[in-house]
Amino acid sequence: MKDTLNPNSIYQKIIKNKITKSEAIEFLISIIEKSDDTSLRLESLNVLNKLNVKNQAIFKIIESCLISDEYEDIRIISAEIILSNYLEVGLKSLEWAILNDNSSKLLNLLGCMLKNRQSYLSEALNQIYFQRLEQIALKYNLIPEEVPFLLDLGLNINNNNLFYWESVNKLIYDENIVCIIKDKHILELSLSLRNQLPSSISLLKNLKYLNLSCNYLTNLPNSLSELSRLENIDLSWNNFSTVPDVLSALKSIEKINFRNNNIQKLPNWLSLLDKI
Repeated sequence: MKDTLNPNSIYQKIIKNKITKSEAIEFLISIIEKSDDTSLRLESLNVLNKLNVKNQAIFKIIESCLISDEYEDIRIISAEIILSNYLEVGLKSLEWAILNDNSSKLLNLLGCMLKNRQSYLSEALNQIYFQRLEQIALKYNLIPEEVPFLLDLGLNINNNNLFYWESVNKLIYDENIVCIIKDKHILELSLSLRNQLPSSISLLKNLKYLNLSCNYLTNLPNSLSELSRLENIDLSWNNFSTVPDVLSALKSIEKINFRNNNIQKLPNWLSLLDKI
């Protein structure tokens, strides 16, 4: 029985015609509703999505996961399934999630998925999504266009992580993120990254100082070239073996810190900077 209730083994039995789709769906729903093992529930949702069986009963299970499940990853995959397969009947539940869920990861996923979809329903959700960006922007005294970068980083938007800094500026201080805000723009940013720098860094059009030290980075996204006002970037204590070409496209750059990397040769254009 344990083997039968494993989502992957259930899927294999469907492929081999050992059980029907209806039987498989019954087992998978049982796991989703009753199991305490989050990984099994995630696998069950994935398999349910693979089966491509769309009916009201399955939608209700997935909708319940999106609206009320305590586990972020469960809500995320549920949102993905509804947006992909149940957009018309799931519109209201997706609207609710966009306006009320405090998971940066979920909001970021929905924003990316909606950007690539063309339909009047997707456009309606895009408008709701921008409303949520405006709400978050209001909290942090930012323009809405810069908020997706913070979502990309996984900022905890439910925390009280905004502080006043030198009377006129504001400071976001969260796990792995420190940034200074002035006139509704992020001007200075320090990051401790789990992965590479997100390409959405390009949204920070007014950024002047970027600290990426101690991140084990080996490359930078090409979108960094869009930071036309960036003056100072700290890349010390990383794993660069060459100077990223994208840095040569930074129009306002004055200082680059490359200390403690593995760079053997510097390009000629770097000699034009006052400080390296």
